[in-house]
Amino acid sequence: MSFSFKEYRTRITWLSMGLVGSLLIAQLISNFEDTLRENLILASFIPLVVYISDAVGTQMESIIIRTLSTEKHFDIKTFFSNQFLLTFTVGLTLSIIAGVGVFIFFDGISLAITVSLGLLGGIISSLFSGIIIPYYFWKFHQDPAEASGPIATVIQDFISIFVFFLVASVIM
Repeated sequence: MSFSFKEYRTRITWLSMGLVGSLLIAQLISNFEDTLRENLILASFIPLVVYISDAVGTQMESIIIRTLSTEKHFDIKTFFSNQFLLTFTVGLTLSIIAGVGVFIFFDGISLAITVSLGLLGGIISSLFSGIIIPYYFWKFHQDPAEASGPIATVIQDFISIFVFFLVASVIM
């Protein structure tokens, strides 16, 4: 396989947007500096919330991209409704497991509730990054497989961190 400047340009464009988005996420986290300072343990759970939310979103991206390429008559409303129910159920299950784990290992009910609700919010929000972004790339005749990943990831990271710290600032 040889080097393709066109492919490089396409990839670097989307990844650069992700880099800029990541800098914005750092700024977002700094807006919750007081909450983080008072509850430094919250920083330990950022990777958990971001990873699980991204993983759920990535699964949905793969599923919708496969569906868009194989189905002749795609109905976004039906697809979204089906995925919402499944994602909510998965999110609830993972959030309960995480909450119980946090309670057992860190012995704090408010921390357990914060992580659990923040994770649930992040997972549910992954519906938008995992479905809507690839769908609109496809709708506007862009390759959803190439463009969705970097853009959806940085958007999902932003949303899940925002939700997590919003929940933390209310509960803790």
